[in-house]
Amino acid sequence: MTLAVPRMIRKTSKASIVLSILAAVPLLAFAGGHVMETGTSAVKTLHEIRDEADPDDVQACYALGRLDITFRTEKNGPPAVGLVMTDPRGRRIGFDPLKKHGWQELPKAQGFIDCETPDAQNACLGIIQVCGPISGTYKLEVIARQTTEYSLDISGRSQEVRERQALEATSSRVQVNSVAIRQGSRDMVLLSYSRDPSSKIALQSSPAAPLASNQ
Repeated sequence: MTLAVPRMIRKTSKASIVLSILAAVPLLAFAGGHVMETGTSAVKTLHEIRDEADPDDVQACYALGRLDITFRTEKNGPPAVGLVMTDPRGRRIGFDPLKKHGWQELPKAQGFIDCETPDAQNACLGIIQVCGPISGTYKLEVIARQTTEYSLDISGRSQEVRERQALEATSSRVQVNSVAIRQGSRDMVLLSYSRDPSSKIALQSSPAAPLASNQ
């Protein structure tokens, strides 16, 4: 299934930038790689993951939580890497720039390139947003179309629970900064997410990728 890229790209003031993004970086996805165990409570059993329902409308998905994954490279313009995310049920969203293939298999998710973020310092951001993500381990594959350095910024929000007559949720964040990657290479990172408000997202990666502490 090929992504409908024009719908995924945010509106920008320069048509030339949009055309270059469509040609060079249609988007972000997962192929294969080793799986690392995590000791966090964010990882649930397979039975529990299967029991969690997908959101069936926008209102329900926001109540069930959210994942936002942003990636960028150090060069001006669109990112020099693609990103493919696979959820705990094996569904993918993203684009592989080496295979030139995209996926969008999640019920409530989108991916796009943003070239208008004020603090991006002339570098466009790649973004994947998942509304109502299920609990479990997510696989993120970073795929380099050029030799570069990339950074990831990931934030998660738990499902809403009622506390003292009000709905509350927990937010957390983790970052990976300035990781070198060669043209044609693939890096795999694992992300643990739970809808449980008592859990925080946790990120694991290969030794080459320095991780920032959870926030």
